[in-house]
Amino acid sequence: MAGYLPGEQPRGGEFIKLNTNENPFPPSPRVFEAIRQTLTGDRLRKYPDPSGAAFRQTAGRVLGVDPDSILIGNGSDDLLTITTRAFVPEAGLVV
Repeated sequence: MAGYLPGEQPRGGEFIKLNTNENPFPPSPRVFEAIRQTLTGDRLRKYPDPSGAAFRQTAGRVLGVDPDSILIGNGSDDLLTITTRAFVPEAGLVV
């Protein structure tokens, strides 16, 4: 498999290239107001449940599976890391 090849990066400092998930503009003031109205107090500063119990319970009910059989993670990279560490022995190869 070929390694990741990054996109073109401007040289010389004349331009700034944003990635596809970046925006040079701040959110709309309406977004800030919606957040203020929805999240009061310190709710925004709290970490979510690391086991994702509420999500796994709901997903299990919707999908008709045991919530304990649902693996959650912080994005696809995290899930790949978890499964690789679980199923590939140290110094092992995935072919």
